[in-house]
Amino acid sequence: MSGKTIDLKPSYTYLFWWYIFGALLAPLFGIGLIVLFLAHRKQSAITYVIGDQSITKTDRNYAEKVNLIDIQEIKVQQRWIDKKLNSGKLVLITEQKTVDVVGIQNPYSLSDLILQAAKAERIRLNKKKQIPTPPSDAAPISLDRLDYLTGLWQQGLLSDEDFKKEKKHFES
Repeated sequence: MSGKTIDLKPSYTYLFWWYIFGALLAPLFGIGLIVLFLAHRKQSAITYVIGDQSITKTDRNYAEKVNLIDIQEIKVQQRWIDKKLNSGKLVLITEQKTVDVVGIQNPYSLSDLILQAAKAERIRLNKKKQIPTPPSDAAPISLDRLDYLTGLWQQGLLSDEDFKKEKKHFES
């Protein structure tokens, strides 16, 4: 991945009921401690890496990658307790698959940010496709010289007639 990345883990509110039951069952022969341990293990096993071009979900058993340009829609799902704790699940929908991003704090704002990043990535790729490539038979030195002359002309250090006259040498 190039550029900046953000590493996220599901919030503790994702397993809210596990922690509540674990705390309530703690006095009963350590059953509660086992529940708390399992909840913590499940929560800490999942990692999300959000980058400029993709989102990667990593679990103990697998890693799943979704390219931002492939994301068509994001649905936010919240249970009533998730609404109270401002957390939820994002469902990233692509043409081929759906990926669940669970236990996310402020899911609506993260959804908006991901959709904006996907739009920006699509625009970047479209611009990249539109940039004309220089002819392959032109020597790199002549292209550097043409760029240099263009820069002089844009700065006003070279007149229009002189620029056109010098440019003719590169067009043939």
